[in-house]
Amino acid sequence: MTDDHQGFFDRLDWFDEQDCARLDEELTWARGACPVAHTGFGEGMYVVTRYEDLVTVAAHPEIFSSTMPGLLSVPVALPPIDVDPPLHHDFRAFLDPAFSKSALQRYAPVLRQLADELVDGFAERGEVEFVGEFAIPFTAGALAKVVLDDDDPERLARAVDAVTQVSVQNTPESFAAVAALAAELMAEREASPRQDLLQSIVDATVADGRPLTMEERLGVVTVLLLGGLDTTRGALAYIAEYLTELPDLEARLRQPDWAAHDLDELLRHTSTVSVMGRVVVEDNDLLGVPLHKGDRLAVHWRSGNRDTARFTDPARLDFDRTRNPHLAFGVGIHRCVGRHFARMQLDIAVTALLSRLTAFRVAPGAEIRRSVGISVGAPRELRLRFDRFTIH
Repeated sequence: MTDDHQGFFDRLDWFDEQDCARLDEELTWARGACPVAHTGFGEGMYVVTRYEDLVTVAAHPEIFSSTMPGLLSVPVALPPIDVDPPLHHDFRAFLDPAFSKSALQRYAPVLRQLADELVDGFAERGEVEFVGEFAIPFTAGALAKVVLDDDDPERLARAVDAVTQVSVQNTPESFAAVAALAAELMAEREASPRQDLLQSIVDATVADGRPLTMEERLGVVTVLLLGGLDTTRGALAYIAEYLTELPDLEARLRQPDWAAHDLDELLRHTSTVSVMGRVVVEDNDLLGVPLHKGDRLAVHWRSGNRDTARFTDPARLDFDRTRNPHLAFGVGIHRCVGRHFARMQLDIAVTALLSRLTAFRVAPGAEIRRSVGISVGAPRELRLRFDRFTIH
């Protein structure tokens, strides 16, 4: 049986639907028997599966570098997620304030309006393809509005389309469309400065006062546009699926403070940014196996969130956990810069849905199609039926 499991990892393809359907089961085996499993994917890499080991990797960026953060290479630079200290600190110094809870509150009204308008589009039908008609346009629209902060409806529509195409295609052409739009907007900020997030990127300095290169500027905007898509879109789709399966969940999520009490458990359980890459920069055995300079790692946050050494009965949604130090947003210096934005979006989106709709169920004959790759397992097509919600 061990040979069968190791054979799975030897041939693992992160983008194969059948492999991804088995991945949670195989990661459970790995955590117990082979916590740093080797796979031949992408010319070879080690998969880090245990919670404790994942925290160790995150705590030592000087040994486990983030300069190769993907499972495969991407066509653009992605600062700050592909930048190590000390330069990483300089990028976070101007990004973190813009994504603080207090700074994001000014966007809450426009996000509520966006969610309500999307629900308007399908509420009377009693049926919706949830991912394509709500989760993608809501998260893409929210990111475009917050990052671009642009009132031009035509350009905002282009931004939403470009971000959506990256989320569903992930092609060099779709990345290029986002970068071109970012370059257009940043050129405008240079010509006519204004107080917004893009202007802060144009004005930012790093490394003892040098301005960002054009590649770095485009990379930062690309990260901001794309970074929250899989996290929030996938979590929304999972929550919608759970609403069809768990009879008591709808009542819980109707509570005004549901996000403060229950969202962390939903994030732990869904873990929609499930895995990212690292590269070893010096020989070490910190994870219990000999690793050598140049080795690549896949740090599997989702696996850590299912580790029985850290979470009791981790495969079950348990809203009574007293502590929930989940890894859904990563951990350490690279913890997601947009985590507060993701939480705000989820709160607003779920509240908008449940204020008007109820009794969610999968449409008869519909198949739930699931994502592969970094967002493994999240529904990517979810056709639902529902009833209108009325307060008696």
